[in-house]
Amino acid sequence: MLFRACVYPSSDIDGLFVAHCLELDLIGEGPTPREAIVELIQAIELQIEACKSPSQFFFPAPAGVWQKYKQAKHAGRIILEPIVEEALKRTSRLNYAPHFENVAASSAVPDKYVSVSAV
Repeated sequence: MLFRACVYPSSDIDGLFVAHCLELDLIGEGPTPREAIVELIQAIELQIEACKSPSQFFFPAPAGVWQKYKQAKHAGRIILEPIVEEALKRTSRLNYAPHFENVAASSAVPDKYVSVSAV
């Protein structure tokens, strides 16, 4: 199963980033995009453990988050692969670790965390 996520600054707390899974409407928060992704992976793993059936598992994020993701992906703002790989290594405790098709970052995420590619 592949997931997509969007990373953006928190609208409530300065200096906090949110990593939001589009397919599951789960979030992770942290002082850096990397830490937010770590928290998101932990939330996904808990969701996998807690669900009894697939119908309980999928619950899409709100339209506004999908729009942020689409804009970031269209702009080629993808979180650097080593950041996502490190987050997976730091968190995975299940036999099945979540994998990401893309982790896109809004324009407000510092460039040091993203690979900007031409679309």
